[in-house]
Amino acid sequence: MRKVLITGANGQLGSRLSELALSNGDPVIVCDRTKLDITDPTSIEQALSKHRPQVVINAAAYTAVDQAEEEVEKAYAVNAVGTEHLARACADSSIDMIHISTDYVFSGNQSEPYRTDDEASPTGVYGQSKWEGEKAVQSAFADRENSHAWIFRVAWLYDSRGKNFAQTMLRLGASGKALKIVDDQLGAPTAAGPFAEFLLKVAQNPELLRPGMWHYGTLGPATWYDFARAIFAHKEMDVDATPCTTETYPTPAQRPAYSYLDPYPLMQALGQKPEHWKDQLRRVL
Repeated sequence: MRKVLITGANGQLGSRLSELALSNGDPVIVCDRTKLDITDPTSIEQALSKHRPQVVINAAAYTAVDQAEEEVEKAYAVNAVGTEHLARACADSSIDMIHISTDYVFSGNQSEPYRTDDEASPTGVYGQSKWEGEKAVQSAFADRENSHAWIFRVAWLYDSRGKNFAQTMLRLGASGKALKIVDDQLGAPTAAGPFAEFLLKVAQNPELLRPGMWHYGTLGPATWYDFARAIFAHKEMDVDATPCTTETYPTPAQRPAYSYLDPYPLMQALGQKPEHWKDQLRRVL
């Protein structure tokens, strides 16, 4: 089995990756920021030299979308510059890399599923910094024969634990308060657990999928209101929830009005059919 090193092990996706890899018995190195800080080239070199992984899954990211508008340098330090440091180090050491990106690289102005060849046009600091990170990975691995990189964009990631939309809705729904939930943004809820399982499968079986850019997701789209109602229905919660517009809850960072990532090319490459977001939600919760 290939030795896997996971960065950002304390995050939503990183913790799932680490937990699954350890339970599978995979040879894995789990690194939080204290063990591998991707903003520090020396930390990267030391970790790669010490552990000698065959593939790195980069789950380290600055994901505070609104806060990024104020903390521009911090967002770029992790999502762009740090990702470049890691990608260069991996490529130079003939280590494969799996990098996670986001729907926020798109403006959200179109009305049909985003494909990997659609033009990136981020509207905020978070999306721009993640797009710069994508380009850094592609550049670092260009024309490399002994190492390869996969970039997976994912949207609306949630989990059955931690801080995410699903858990927030369960908490607020149980409060008994009336809720207003945005109903004019479209995407596809995607669970962290199945995504982590998929990433580990690619890490261990690189022949499954050609290196490059891919969109991972579920069948949709849906709105946040749709997502919330499905959560309440699954848990048999009687919640007073009404739809509202994005303008009702203005935020420092602009949210994409449409960020549905086309799941078909990836699933077809794997010989599978994409799972509907509602089916996945029931299975995960």
